[in-house]
Amino acid sequence: MSRERIPWHLLIGIALGFGLGLVISWGIAPQAYTVTSPDILRADFKDAYRVVIAQAYAATGDLQRAQSRLATLADENPVEALTIQAQRELANEKMTESESLANLAAALQTAQRAAETAPSATPKPSQTPKVTSTVTLIVAAKTDAHEETAQEDPDVPISTPTDVPYNTITPAPTSTAIPTVSAPYVLMTQDEVCSENLSEGLLMVFVTDALQKPIAGAEVIVEWDGNEEHFFTGLKPELGMGYADFTMQPNQSYALRLASGSTAVVNLSAPPCQDAAGNHYWGGLRLRFQKP
Repeated sequence: MSRERIPWHLLIGIALGFGLGLVISWGIAPQAYTVTSPDILRADFKDAYRVVIAQAYAATGDLQRAQSRLATLADENPVEALTIQAQRELANEKMTESESLANLAAALQTAQRAAETAPSATPKPSQTPKVTSTVTLIVAAKTDAHEETAQEDPDVPISTPTDVPYNTITPAPTSTAIPTVSAPYVLMTQDEVCSENLSEGLLMVFVTDALQKPIAGAEVIVEWDGNEEHFFTGLKPELGMGYADFTMQPNQSYALRLASGSTAVVNLSAPPCQDAAGNHYWGGLRLRFQKP
């Protein structure tokens, strides 16, 4: 009976290959790890990162820190990205995440508007007239000429120059932009809508800027009988980024305004409507707010 021989050459080859691999991977060409930016993350990981940023802002209120963190995602429009994600979270019944994202979007929108409307306190150099300095140079030149004449002729007494009256030109005051004391948003239209395709008592709000571009993340406040409800535009992007709605109860009066300041609208209620068959139902209201 023959004894099987152990394949020592094979075992030695495996051991040498394993050892050589360790030497190459650890010593000669080790794997280099680099710090990557969040903008290369997958879409779902970006969503998770935005939620963390929004919840951190809700806890600390540090908007500048939240802006710097969002900048690492390199979103083309951070407000729009937050608003669309808030709508998705709301559809998935993740109310806490949706509210945090919407609140951060609204805060960013308010900060952007404040930065756009902030007046400049420093006048431009071209706006500062230099008439006074020109007149001063003319007087100084005349004085110097008088002194040179006196030095050339010793017999001419040196007289103290007397200021000659001349017409001074008062520089126009530098214009400084003064913010207009008015609401940031103005109610442009208010319409009753009778349509069987809409939910009964639907209060529809549209918010745009001065160029009629929809504004997402605008916070809308509706009040009735001591109650208060907050909702945001942009949570239904299929209806427009500047759109938001609220369902009114029949025979109930409401008051509505934008959190960032707007024309206050009161005595809002669902209008009675009638279909072609004579059946009664409750219609809706459509409000359009715009920056002046």
